[in-house]
Amino acid sequence: MKIKSAYIKQFYKNNKLNFSMSIFICILGAIFNIVNAFLLQQLIDVATGGTLEKLKVVILKYIIFMVMFLVIYLLKRCFINNYVERAMKQYKDYAFNNLLKKNMNAFGGNVTSKYISIFTNDLNVIESGYVKSAITIFAQGLQFVLAILAMAYMNFTLMAIVVTASILSIIVSILFGNSLSKMDQELSKINEKFIATVKDMLTGFPIIKSFKVEKEVFAQFNLSNKAVEYSKKRKKRKAELIEMISGEAGLALALVTYGVGAYFSIKGVITAGTVVAFIQLLNYVIDPINHLGNLIPARRSSKGLIEKMEIATYCDNNEDDKIYKDEFDNCIVFKNVYFGYDEGRDILKNINVCFEKGKSYALVGSSGSGKSTLLNLILGYMDGYRGEIIFDDLELRRIKASSLYELFSVIQQNVFIFDNTIEENIVMFKKYEENIVNKAVAIASLDNLINEKNYDYSCGEGGKFLSGGEKQRISIARSLIRKSPILIMDEGTSALDVVTTQKIEAELAKIDGLTKIVITHKMDKNILSMYDEILVLNDGAIYEKGSFDELISKKGFFYSLFNVSNVNALKDESKEAMS
Repeated sequence: MKIKSAYIKQFYKNNKLNFSMSIFICILGAIFNIVNAFLLQQLIDVATGGTLEKLKVVILKYIIFMVMFLVIYLLKRCFINNYVERAMKQYKDYAFNNLLKKNMNAFGGNVTSKYISIFTNDLNVIESGYVKSAITIFAQGLQFVLAILAMAYMNFTLMAIVVTASILSIIVSILFGNSLSKMDQELSKINEKFIATVKDMLTGFPIIKSFKVEKEVFAQFNLSNKAVEYSKKRKKRKAELIEMISGEAGLALALVTYGVGAYFSIKGVITAGTVVAFIQLLNYVIDPINHLGNLIPARRSSKGLIEKMEIATYCDNNEDDKIYKDEFDNCIVFKNVYFGYDEGRDILKNINVCFEKGKSYALVGSSGSGKSTLLNLILGYMDGYRGEIIFDDLELRRIKASSLYELFSVIQQNVFIFDNTIEENIVMFKKYEENIVNKAVAIASLDNLINEKNYDYSCGEGGKFLSGGEKQRISIARSLIRKSPILIMDEGTSALDVVTTQKIEAELAKIDGLTKIVITHKMDKNILSMYDEILVLNDGAIYEKGSFDELISKKGFFYSLFNVSNVNALKDESKEAMS
């Protein structure tokens, strides 16, 4: 896949002045290095056969040269650092903004570790191997060319010998470049797996401790860690091999230059100053060869990581031909809907149901009956279903996913809380009037928490300073504050007691025009009686539907489910009372 110019352009967007000045200063620096060699030539020639007056002139030139070189160094330090800083900031902003534009289904599976690896390890490689190296490769290449030209000016024969001797190092760079690039790609993939392993282990730390599997988990960590370090070692050894061969070639080049230069000086072909100048210029030939031997392969491998970043973050939703729908007017209708994650295995089977605007619906059923999958289809998280899902008069596949997020507010069982204040977790970093926030807080029964800890209380990483019930109430408040026409709850009150749940449900019922679709396992008569319709799922199909009283009077599947649940609840209460 060809790297899209939009990603590369981020390095130079609003950054052309810094980049151009960096290049210009590198040109001046290369010229001044060559001038330094000529000044050394003059200084040695004056020392071996000149006058004091000529020596004073050469020393004055050297002092002026030193001052100008200091100015160039300070300018280089300023503009190059500014260029790298802005380039990386813009590149990361662009990539992350594209990532945020992707649909929900782009985050299926274990992709978090992949993104963490891309935005940490890979970005460090891109900064050093692509952004910084662009300046360095140009500077070193120019230095090499100017040094060769200066040598040719001094003595063409000696220059030709130096160029011939330097070809070996250039060949080494070309031969080893591709293999080093492949190693960078391999290391990036292995590092992703390592981050995934560490992330899983830290997330599941309480499970690890409670099941006492520290040794077994450490063995898995050890294998993953070993793979990362071995891959890093292979890459480092390859880079060191390139550096060693380039270094040996440089030593051979120096020996040839010194030997032939000394021979020409003895024969009177060139002066002693020219030999010294050649030795100085030789540094500007050897250094670029040694640096370019690593820089060019590193730049090539960095291009591969940029391509990987693009594939992972580029927003390719292709929604130009879809319709933006920001209002919910009538109903959501499922017509003969089938869906399965694996081909040939349907999770949902022949779903036919109508969710009318302003009404409330409860989805009940045993674990694995398809309740969460049905909600995920409504939310547009998955589009591989058969049949039709119609919003008012539009099929779900024709609606832009971004507009669906305007229609829904979602309350999950496992609430994500940002490491920020209670208020920011409610308003989600937006601005709302105080009375709107307070109303949402009241409906979500958060009053006591706010009175006790205030809005500016820090929730901690993942909400570690809050209880499960407090997190869920914050989630309810943050959903209500948006005033979306449809509220989706997937066990959104599971951590709350029955009395609090009843209070919240009663407050939600007072909101005009709000459509509620709720998954619940709470078989409480007072709660379930608040819903206009209860959908009973079993084995991926809607087994029964109706109001609470209708389903109880049928004495069918729901009746049995309700009674079994309440009997178990009574047993649990008895056990607690006895203990």
